[in-house]
Amino acid sequence: MKFNFVSQNFDMNDEIKNFAMDKIKNHVGRLLTGECNINVRFIEIGFKKKVEVTMYLNLKKRIVHAEAMNTQNMKAAIDEVVDILRKQMRRYKERLNRLSKKNSSFAEESNLSFVADESDNNLDEETVVNIERIKSFAVKPMDPEEAVMELELIGHSFYVFLNSLTNEVNVVYKRKNGSYGLIEPKV
Repeated sequence: MKFNFVSQNFDMNDEIKNFAMDKIKNHVGRLLTGECNINVRFIEIGFKKKVEVTMYLNLKKRIVHAEAMNTQNMKAAIDEVVDILRKQMRRYKERLNRLSKKNSSFAEESNLSFVADESDNNLDEETVVNIERIKSFAVKPMDPEEAVMELELIGHSFYVFLNSLTNEVNVVYKRKNGSYGLIEPKV
């Protein structure tokens, strides 16, 4: 595991770095095999402490990201983000194991990514992804500003459209802070 630490508006010290490394290694690292790069970002926003962790698995083939905010201290935020990461990694491992029965490339990825575990054979049935509804619609060419207007009109959290400027399918979405984001495909 290779760690990269970044701090924004926060005085990062060795105690916080070591605490984060130990937590991630003990709770998430024991599931992983091979090398992975982990970026940890500490941010202080007023009285709130925020930790963002981005893990690059399988030679940057998969990216796992989690973030947590806490009003108490940075260690509490680290504990919260590690809990989120552990749940995400567990779900990812279970999905890979389930998909590896259908496709051998997923089996290879599972072997490269995760330590073998005797609990792999006892997967929870609740973790099965069940797509209940498939929706199809015609995408209209429009610019991103018009897509944001459509998003507000329909009251959803995201809107798929054909960008008239780039002639590609894009997604606009409403962010937690009330601003908007644009997702553009990159091949």
